[in-house]
Amino acid sequence: MDSPPRVTAVITSRERFSYAEESLKNFFAHTDVPCHVVYVDVNSPKERWERLRRLSDVHGFTAVRVNKYVSPNCARNIGLRYTEGEYVVFLDNDVEYTDNWLGPLIACADEEKAAMVGPLYLHGPLEEQTVHMAGGDMEFSGVWGTREFTQTQRYFMKHVSEVPAEKMRRQACDIIEFHCALVRRSVFDQVGGMDEGLLTTREHLDFSQRVLDAGGTVWFEPSSVITYRMPPPFALADLPYFMLRWSDAWTAETLKHFATKYGIRPSYVERVVKNRKGRQWLLFEQIKEYLPDALGPAGTKAVKRVFQKVEPVGNRLLVELLTFREPPLRWQVHRGGESLAPEPAAAGAAR
Repeated sequence: MDSPPRVTAVITSRERFSYAEESLKNFFAHTDVPCHVVYVDVNSPKERWERLRRLSDVHGFTAVRVNKYVSPNCARNIGLRYTEGEYVVFLDNDVEYTDNWLGPLIACADEEKAAMVGPLYLHGPLEEQTVHMAGGDMEFSGVWGTREFTQTQRYFMKHVSEVPAEKMRRQACDIIEFHCALVRRSVFDQVGGMDEGLLTTREHLDFSQRVLDAGGTVWFEPSSVITYRMPPPFALADLPYFMLRWSDAWTAETLKHFATKYGIRPSYVERVVKNRKGRQWLLFEQIKEYLPDALGPAGTKAVKRVFQKVEPVGNRLLVELLTFREPPLRWQVHRGGESLAPEPAAAGAAR
């Protein structure tokens, strides 16, 4: 008799819905290690949910649909309820995989007794070989309440060929990212689930730090390689979730929560401006595709300046609209051709 899978993949929406099917198909094409799969859909358009359900019937994974937009950490906590086996590998729904990506992560966790293991993260088309992170570091310094915090994504934006060979080996690090993160399930008994006070960012930093504080280890395993495909393009139906996910309101709340939790100086919240610029850059990259050539570089810059002024106002109004009279959190589960009754959320957020 075959042994049951040792790992469950929990796949959640990062910032858009339109790449989910392509990412899932890529997952099944490149994953040769037996694993359970749980996909958490964050209130995508109904036609996309129907296609996900059909994929669930074909591949036999568990599809969970949440009734409203929620943060990735909230989605991960929901997905955790349906996990089995020794390990959970968290994945975003905009990831592409390479052959034999999962086996080395499990081998590293087994051999090093690791609590968490991350791969070599690339971003963009796989053939471009652009490093997103080859392991990461973080440091707190100073007095509680006014502490400084720094983080480093090793070799960010470098070509793989620029990373020294001695650095491209299995090694301990401080942080990995939730684009792809293998976690030993017993860790959750020690540190709890994902902190739902972190709505937009710092989720991986917080969870890695909690693991380190509990005496666990975090490892970088470069023989596993994935790439994440950040937008653009967007589908029109992606935009409301994207705008809420990276909104000034959610970002400010997140940064305040993170700073308070780790005794960081209050001005850390000013980083909301950096997130806003990132959001605007991604959106304007798509808008540029629709601008007439006659505008030229000067006209394009003028349009961009106007967009940067009005976008925060539109973002605030959209957030107010999306969060007005929100329904209680519930979700439904589709598994093996069977749709189960909706489930209510448990009281309280994980910390």
